[in-house]
Amino acid sequence: MRALFIQAVVLVVLAAAGGWLSFRHHPEAPALYLHLETRVAEGEVTLAMVRELEAAGGVLWIDARVRSEYEREHVPGAVLLNEQEWEQLMFEAVETLSRNDKPVVIYCDAQRCDASHRLAEKLRDIGQPDVRVLAGGWQAWKSGQAR
Repeated sequence: MRALFIQAVVLVVLAAAGGWLSFRHHPEAPALYLHLETRVAEGEVTLAMVRELEAAGGVLWIDARVRSEYEREHVPGAVLLNEQEWEQLMFEAVETLSRNDKPVVIYCDAQRCDASHRLAEKLRDIGQPDVRVLAGGWQAWKSGQAR
């Protein structure tokens, strides 16, 4: 009887670990809280805030995801600029940024993705004054389009 109980516990632990790993590494993992908009770190903006900026004059979207994700689907009008291709894409992006007088909003794959924050810091370092990161990343934008 005791062996059966131990086997059951081991199976439950393995199933829970598998579920957690799937959630943690799945590209479209859902948020674990109901209101993504309420969790905004410094330098981030919510999708509602971006909508206000768009209504007030527009924004320049920058997609910090890998090229294959960008080519599959992206925010309309977004410019691809990521860390993996920084040297190649930066020259084209500098031209766009130099003509830009709108706030820059960067997004990456997921709500906990740091690529957009690192890219925002790089853009600030080269003199781009108004750079913000979309809280929740691509998933926040996609969920906002479904409403």
